[in-house]
Amino acid sequence: MSILFYRRPDYLSRPAGPINHKDCQRYVERAKKSERIIPDGLSFDEIMNHHSLPPCSLNDFMDYLVYIEHNAENLQFFLWYKDYCQRFEALPEREKALSPPFYPETADAPDLSRGRDMEKDTVKKHKDNDREKSGYKSNGAALFSEDKNTPSPTRPAGEAFEHSFETPSASEFSSIPNDADVAAQAGLKWQPFTIQPMREEINRIMRHYLAFTSPRELNLSHKDRALCLHALQHTTHPTALMPAVKIAEAALRGQSHPNFIRWSICNGNRPRVFFVRTASTNSVIFGFILAIVLTLSRKSRWWRIFAAIIWLGGFSATVAAYKGLCVIMYFSHSRALRPWEQNLDEELTDVEVDRRGSSASDQRGAQVSSSDGPQSQTPPDYVDSNATTQEDSQQGYSRPTSMRSFGPKNSYYENANWKSRYERKSLFRKIFDRETYTQDPALKFLQDRIIIGAVIWAVIITIPLTVVFVALPKGNYYG
Repeated sequence: MSILFYRRPDYLSRPAGPINHKDCQRYVERAKKSERIIPDGLSFDEIMNHHSLPPCSLNDFMDYLVYIEHNAENLQFFLWYKDYCQRFEALPEREKALSPPFYPETADAPDLSRGRDMEKDTVKKHKDNDREKSGYKSNGAALFSEDKNTPSPTRPAGEAFEHSFETPSASEFSSIPNDADVAAQAGLKWQPFTIQPMREEINRIMRHYLAFTSPRELNLSHKDRALCLHALQHTTHPTALMPAVKIAEAALRGQSHPNFIRWSICNGNRPRVFFVRTASTNSVIFGFILAIVLTLSRKSRWWRIFAAIIWLGGFSATVAAYKGLCVIMYFSHSRALRPWEQNLDEELTDVEVDRRGSSASDQRGAQVSSSDGPQSQTPPDYVDSNATTQEDSQQGYSRPTSMRSFGPKNSYYENANWKSRYERKSLFRKIFDRETYTQDPALKFLQDRIIIGAVIWAVIITIPLTVVFVALPKGNYYG
């Protein structure tokens, strides 16, 4: 990787419509190009296996998808699928034999080309002529997996994804389609009772991710959605979900992951980076003024070399700020806290902070004393830092339960009161926001290369300017 010409992965916008197989192949090509730029320590697999550290951990990746890209469903579904493959392979052979792999030679999948309008019509009737022949052949291998038998790489031993099997609220029930609706959308005669393993969990996945108007509906084409629903009627084997998994994984690897790395390189927020860029530009302008003043004076021409020192620092900071780096925070190995990571109650009066803090402490103590069940057994790496707690509710926050496989619709900014609180902060407080230590060494390595490249570019620009001003004759106008 060239230091001088290093660049971050290109920013890729979200597709406007459903992701089809053509888009999927384009994501594959983009993922291969990004692999040559992104270090191995920040690769997609390293993040999925919890080998990266903040600000590039799996929780940070999920926060980025929730708060920045607004496309968290793919990762939520992919994490569940990884854990589902691991748990399915751990089943006894007699249970796995009840759900054989799905290898359709000619999949008679229903036609969902009428889109969401079909949700109302197909509940009552199903037309045989709305079916289309599909030549999809599942080979049981994920898009980026080398193992033909296991659709996705498994998580390291001892780590398990958090499955939230809590009873949904009334608002969730109103938005989650039931089994009859899912079956009607797929044009199938649903069989609610089966001896296949994990059938109830598969039904919930269909209601949460695959059905139209589901809370976390995946951005699938009508054909891929029909293939999944048709396959899941016959088996609960992981291969039945391959059309959805391929598209979700391709979008994560080819779009979301490069964008996340590009976004994580920036160690400051927008006001801070803009402030640094303005200050460095003014420094460059001051260097020109100093060089011109010394050139017009009677001073020795060698005094003009002092302008080169100012130019070198100014151009270096400008190029680094263009890449999203604050040089001051870089040398302190820190980064600005994201708005959702901050305690925004600090903007309130001291009296309000003390009152809310004492109330929150009492509530937190009550929660700790009364916590039991699956929540107390959640592994540390999968503690949902975004889950809405009683303390958050009292303080006005509303955070999505993003690290849970089942839950309400990702609300993103609709109910995020922290956003309005952050916007009320003064510009000065935003520029000098709270900082935290950058832990991931691979990310520091990327930042090092950007700073080195910025210095090299500054030297390349400064040397010719210095030579030109030193070569100019003295003006002899003053001093």
